[in-house]
Amino acid sequence: MSVRIHRINSEMQKSLSYILHHKMRNPEASGLTVTKVDCAKDLKTAKVYVSVFGGEKAAALKAVSASAGFIRRELAAQLRDLRTVPELKFVLDDAADYGVRIDSLLDSLKKDREG
Repeated sequence: MSVRIHRINSEMQKSLSYILHHKMRNPEASGLTVTKVDCAKDLKTAKVYVSVFGGEKAAALKAVSASAGFIRRELAAQLRDLRTVPELKFVLDDAADYGVRIDSLLDSLKKDREG
C-alpha cells in the first residue's frame, strides 16, 4: 500500500468517526465505531469496517448503509483535498467478538490445566 493511500485511509477513518458520533441522528447507528478503512488504489470505492458495541448489529449496519449518501457528502466537506470522495461500503468487523472468543477459550484451557 502506498503512503498516500495509507494517509487517506487514516484521515477518512478519523473523519468518519467524527461524522458517525456527532452528525448522525439515527439512534440505531449510535453504537458504531470505525475500526478500519480500505480505499481502492483508484479512490473510487472504500470499505469501511465498523464494530457495533451494544445494540443490534444488523440494524446498525443497515442504518449506516442507508445513510451512506449523507455520510459521503459530509466526508466530502471535511476532505477537501480529494477530488472525488470514494463510494462507501460498510462492512461489519467482528474482530472484537473473535478476540473475546479466543480469550474465553484460553481461560478455559488454563482452568483445565490447573484443576
